[in-house]
Amino acid sequence: MKEFGSSIHVQVAPACSFNIALSLMGYDAGVLKDEHTPNWSYQDGYDDFSESWKQPQTPQTWMTRSCVWFSKILSIELRLKAIEHYLSLFGYGNQDFSKGIIPPGPINPAWVSASLKISPMEQVEFVQKMVQQKLPISSHALEKTKNILFKEEFSTGLKLFGKTGLGEVIDEKGTLLKVRWFVGWVENTHNFYPFAYLLQQQEVDILQTVPRVKQLLEESNLTGYDSL
Repeated sequence: MKEFGSSIHVQVAPACSFNIALSLMGYDAGVLKDEHTPNWSYQDGYDDFSESWKQPQTPQTWMTRSCVWFSKILSIELRLKAIEHYLSLFGYGNQDFSKGIIPPGPINPAWVSASLKISPMEQVEFVQKMVQQKLPISSHALEKTKNILFKEEFSTGLKLFGKTGLGEVIDEKGTLLKVRWFVGWVENTHNFYPFAYLLQQQEVDILQTVPRVKQLLEESNLTGYDSL
């Protein structure tokens, strides 16, 4: 286990990195069918942070675009009792979904700057259990979630999977900080390495999150096929 920084045990809202857990729930419960089903349409009044959100979304585009209104509809379909049950089964962070299920619109859901919180270490432990098939979910849920989390394959054959997340938090000094996550793992044919990257700053370049994690993996000698 390699650690960088002092916030590895500090719990903050997972933001869209929670989509990993939501995907497992959705596929396991049968709400999500495959990478392209269901196909849900945008409606006026839905979250519209990005122009790409104003289009029909599938599980694959939802994960790629971090479409919050898709997550909200998925949580409505799952229902609160089931989500809380899955959070307990997963041992996911503080398991606090008290902010409840929020319909599409301007109000943040429980996992975005609200009640649900998780630390980088807990994210790593969650991913490790998932990849090792130690979560009580179907193999279908794991397979489809892995498919929509795939990012790229290195020339060495190593594959990168993961999900970013962007939120906000107010620190103990009252300063508003941007929160940026990238949670996932790298794997080859015989092993894998889970990771959780958390950055909290007043300004965050969201386009540099994945490249920065790839740089850290390279510096840790983890992008070569034989290093795992």
